[in-house]
Amino acid sequence: MTCGLSENDLFILNLLYQRRNLNPSAGLNSKLMRKIYVQKFSDDFEDVIRNLVNAGYLGPIKKKDMKYYISDIPKAIFALKSHDYPVILGRTRPL
Repeated sequence: MTCGLSENDLFILNLLYQRRNLNPSAGLNSKLMRKIYVQKFSDDFEDVIRNLVNAGYLGPIKKKDMKYYISDIPKAIFALKSHDYPVILGRTRPL
């Protein structure tokens, strides 16, 4: 992979990006992410999350259930764009 992430890592990043979990006040519940992840992949969910947190892509929110958000937005956008995931770069304004 170009950025060192596997397909599983990119799936989790894309999931968080599509749901706009981009700041600490808007995290996605780990139980919901696990449920979506298990439907597509058979690998260990905790390993994927640990890799993304250690690489600096995700940030944890410690609540009753763990929540995660994208902590480094430019780095995540670069990884998604380099693997041809749809990424919206900003608003377009008419002239």
